Amino acid sequence: MSTPRIRRALTHVGGKIETGGDRKAAALLAAALDVPSNEGDDSDPARAHVHGFHAYPARMHPLTARRLVEQLAAPGQRVLDPFCGSGTVIVEARLAGRASAGTDLNPLAIKLARRKITPLGPEEAERILAASQTIRQKADERRIARAGATRRLADRDVALFPPHVLLELDSLRAGIEELTDPADAVAKDALYLVLSSLFIKVSQKKSDTSEDAAPRRIAAGYTAKLFFRKTEELVARLGEYAKQLPASPLPARVELDDATKLATVETASIDAIVTSPPYANTYDYLAHHTVRLRWLGLDDRRLERGELGAKRRYAKMHPDAAEEAWIAELTAFLRAAARVMKAGAPLVMLIGDSAVGSRALRADQLVARAAESTKLVPLARATQRRPHFHGPTARAFSEIPRGEHALMLQRS
Repeated sequence: MSTPRIRRALTHVGGKIETGGDRKAAALLAAALDVPSNEGDDSDPARAHVHGFHAYPARMHPLTARRLVEQLAAPGQRVLDPFCGSGTVIVEARLAGRASAGTDLNPLAIKLARRKITPLGPEEAERILAASQTIRQKADERRIARAGATRRLADRDVALFPPHVLLELDSLRAGIEELTDPADAVAKDALYLVLSSLFIKVSQKKSDTSEDAAPRRIAAGYTAKLFFRKTEELVARLGEYAKQLPASPLPARVELDDATKLATVETASIDAIVTSPPYANTYDYLAHHTVRLRWLGLDDRRLERGELGAKRRYAKMHPDAAEEAWIAELTAFLRAAARVMKAGAPLVMLIGDSAVGSRALRADQLVARAAESTKLVPLARATQRRPHFHGPTARAFSEIPRGEHALMLQRS
């Protein structure tokens, strides 16, 4: 097996930080972005306890999340992340003694975030490990017996995985599906997430966000072995997380919801928002997670319809149309955010510049334009310059480099 590629969290890159706007607020943002660069080290907080369990593109760095939560909301207050992804902000808010809520349109993100914020009882942990061991053994037995697939396998999966790996994944999934006892409900959900964490590791893809091939030599039986090892890791990480929780942790909710509506969040109920929205024409979360969504039987229709900034749509647009579409999507989000925020509450967005064709979409400028028709007022920013590696749109940043921004707005 090749050495696994270590993923950078969103604010784990380093570099000079430029600030603007209210000096105190800007200094707060700059301090939140200034995290140590110790990738790959065992002390790396980006992989601490539950944060390191499952890959998720463009995660916020946990230290950035913690610093923002602690500075923007007092103990006991309620923090919202409307693009919660795998739950970094919600986890850090809970550890910091804040109530929290998270929403996302990706059903996989909801399952991941809910699992991460919920400690396991000793009996649940034992049941998960026992079920995983049984499923692994059955997968090994099927492999040794050269049993075929339990169902017809999709052509796209046949292309994505080596044949013996695909059969092992199929056996593991079949084993999880056999957990029909209501007492195994927690184990079943957890083991689906364990299975989800394996797909790219044993596939012939380089990463979630790359279509480049990465042929791997994977031994027979390795996938089932890795499944059990990742189960042990999940149980251990949840145990570490539980030890760090306050004695009486405050409520945390994670709901499937559209950030441009926030229908599951009460009006004027939020003391602070900390979030990282998608970047226009940069990622396509539906494409990144399509294998996981399909194998876990999750409904992706809301994500397909409502994913903000999705590359599958923006890449086809004229730059003028793309800019107006992005402002409209940002405006819809900011209006929904303003509705659920208390008067005077802060909102911090971590968001980067992007491009369509030769047109740069400067996130700080477009967020300010979007806020004009809402009850949110731009207050401060902190910016770090970033290289732009996408060749077809490189001209967009030939004069002014691309930036990653922490933007603070305030509810009027």
